[in-house]
Amino acid sequence: MERFDGRTPELRHAYNICKLQEKFLPEQQLPGFSRHINSLVDDFNELGKLILKALAISLAAPPSFFTDKHSYMLSDDRFNLTTLRMLFYPPVKDQDHGRSSIRCGAHADYCTFTLLAQDSEGGLEVKLRGTDKWERVGHLPGALFISCGETMAIWTDQLYHALQHRVVVPDQVDIRHRGRHSIAYFCHPDNSALIDPNDLDITPKQTTSDVIQNAYDITMALAKGAFAHHYS
Repeated sequence: MERFDGRTPELRHAYNICKLQEKFLPEQQLPGFSRHINSLVDDFNELGKLILKALAISLAAPPSFFTDKHSYMLSDDRFNLTTLRMLFYPPVKDQDHGRSSIRCGAHADYCTFTLLAQDSEGGLEVKLRGTDKWERVGHLPGALFISCGETMAIWTDQLYHALQHRVVVPDQVDIRHRGRHSIAYFCHPDNSALIDPNDLDITPKQTTSDVIQNAYDITMALAKGAFAHHYS
């Protein structure tokens, strides 16, 4: 799993699903798991397509501009890296509180955008653009938190910025003694999709590089630092 702050232990566990195959959906150990995940994936994919259309329209592009490049979401990671991630942040003991630890270090996601469903335990913070200030994100029952990722920032030539965020250990004793759960849907373009700001009518352009990469190469480059500890 990624480690975003190489100096600080990150207290979380994750289970990733990139394609809906039986071996990734342990029905015997968790009866009903496959049915619930398939239903959840259908809902996330439909909402994802709606957001992609809205983003295209907001950029004066054809409504299908982004959806045409997100054809294989959660179908097969050989063609698309969209991921459904179930996260558990374990309780923090009193003797561990105050030590150099965090539940998830500061980062921006690699993808087009992220949809996040979280419980009421708190800890999510976002960095206010252009400052060093972090703002706590509250919990609204039934709501999803949406954030742009690095790929969308590149695609829109930074018109839509990738959101820096983190998950901190709460100061409140009763909250940090409980675990925290969340589900993240990382919406990625198809691996072969070319991420070219010149395909969108964005002015003025900030990009000076003529190098156009596909979505897979961009994700691998962005992820390299976060996974460096696996290879050190």
